[in-house]
Formats: sequence, structure tokens, C-alpha cells
Amino acid sequence: MEENFYKILLTVVSLIVAGCSNAEDRKHPIILQNTNKDVTSSQPQSLQISQSKLNCTQFNLDEIDNMVCDYWKESEKFREAIKIQDYETYPSLIEVNELSPVEYNFFTTTEINYKNKSYQAKVFPNSRVELSDGNKVINLICNKDSCSKPFLWGFATESTIKANPNLSDVMMNKLSDIYNYNYKKYLRDKDTQSVRNKTAVKVYFSNPHLYDTSYVIRFVNKESSLKNAIQEYLNGLTVEEKNLGFESNNFGNNSFEVKIEDNIAKIHFTANDLTTDLRSSQQVIDFSHSIRMTAEQFNTVDATEICINNISNYQMSFLANEEPIKCPFVL
Repeated sequence: MEENFYKILLTVVSLIVAGCSNAEDRKHPIILQNTNKDVTSSQPQSLQISQSKLNCTQFNLDEIDNMVCDYWKESEKFREAIKIQDYETYPSLIEVNELSPVEYNFFTTTEINYKNKSYQAKVFPNSRVELSDGNKVINLICNKDSCSKPFLWGFATESTIKANPNLSDVMMNKLSDIYNYNYKKYLRDKDTQSVRNKTAVKVYFSNPHLYDTSYVIRFVNKESSLKNAIQEYLNGLTVEEKNLGFESNNFGNNSFEVKIEDNIAKIHFTANDLTTDLRSSQQVIDFSHSIRMTAEQFNTVDATEICINNISNYQMSFLANEEPIKCPFVL
């Protein structure tokens, strides 16, 4: 009887110990395994993003890639460490066209401890991390919100894009976000500037990357500010403005006259060689829109009339061979 009592007591104690062990296990997430059954360490490992280094000038990037790289570098995305166990091992990344939607020519570098071993890491903007120890290369992919902080957009392959076409636009959507972010920063910077004896005016140019009608800021003499603003359009874009995505649609208009009558801005342009500079109807439409928006920002202007080379129906005359109509006003 006493012997049976001790056996029962020993069994109960064993069950309690086992229960505590299982409860402890539930506190730690299951670590993902790759396709080669290479099990990760059960110890939490971190990618120390704060130690990352990104030098965009070293990559010889084109204008757009350099803008994206600079945006990434100046963001706060490298501040926090992330859990390496939230990544998935991608079996192979041999073909460049397997990346989403293309491989990227820039990356930040850092050092990562992975499975109790130190690796040099390249962190790409499309949620990919490449580890190397000099001999072995491991590709890790972030496919979860929990590990997405350091990246600009998610990872996808040709096969996943076929299943979900929206993934192919992720990079372009982010690019549009960056253009708009940079433009807002540009406006904030201009808002803090002032030039003695000059006034800030809006000069409208087309920008296909921005969500709203867009303009640049120029400082002109207060006298004849309308004329000066239009002249700034003819002066063209600065390097900074081109990098913001602005485009000029002037087609050889290099001189003009303007006057205001009954709150109507009457503007006559002279264009030199339309056969060389005029390329499309959209160019004429965008030019006309930019000039009207630039003129009608002023309180003294309610409407705008434009003539080019003494022709009022210049759009149809230039592009559809319509009989030209003489400009109704003489300046």
C-alpha cells in the first residue's frame, strides 16, 4: 500500500514538471525551417540594423535609383533591430529576373549573427538580406509585417507577380511616394526662405509623379511680378527641380509680352522653330495649362488669353493644320 502511494506521488510530480516545461515552450515561437531542413537556432537572433552602412555614391546609380537610395538612407528604417527568426530562407537567387521586379543595384551593409555564426550582410530595399561568410551565401526573405521595418517594399518573384499582379506596381508606388515626400520637403524648405526686396511666386510645371497640380517657387522682383513669373517659366528648370520630377513643356517660346485688361491676362508668345521643338499635342496642352495657372495665381487675374506667333487657335493650327485665326489683341 505504501509502495503504491509513492508510485502515484512520483507520477503526479512528473506530470507537473512536464506541464511546466510545455508552458515554457509556448513562450518561444517555432523557428522556420528552410527547404534543406536546416533548422535555425532556438536562441533569438537579431539583425542589428543600427550598425548598417549605406553610401549611395559608391554604386554609380542612375537618377531614379539614387533618389530612392538617398530616401532610404535618410529614413529612420535602420534604427531598430529585428528578429532574424521572422525571416524565411529562400532556396536560391541565381537568376536576376527572379527578383521583384528586378534586382537592385544598391544595398546597406552590416554584420549579422545567424545560427551562432557571424556573416557579412547586404540588406536590399525589397525585403531581402544576403548573408556571406566568404564561402557560403544565404538569402533571407521577409514576408511578414513583423520584419518589414527596414525595407522600402516587399519581395516578390515572377511566379508571385503572376498570381498577384499588384506586386509588380509596389516599387512604382513607392517611387511615387518618394517623389511626393521630397516635394513636400522642398516646399517646407522654400517656405522658410526669403529674399530681400523680392516676392515668392508659384511657377507651374508638369510633374507626372505628383498627386496634385504642382509648381516650383521662384523669387522675383515685386514690380511686374506676373511678367517675371512667366519669364521664370521660360527660363526652364533647375537641376533640383528636375530631380523632383518636374518637366518643362515649352516648345521654343523664348519671348513674350503681357498686359492685364479687365482682370484678363493677355499674353503673346513668340516661338522660333516649331518644326524642331514642337513634338506632341500634349506638350501644347501642358504649356497652356502651366501658363494659365502661373498667371491666375495673382489677385488681379481672373482669366488668361494666350496667343503664339500672332495665332489665337495655335493648338489646332500647329497640330491639326487648321486655318490660323489672328490673335484678337495687339500688345
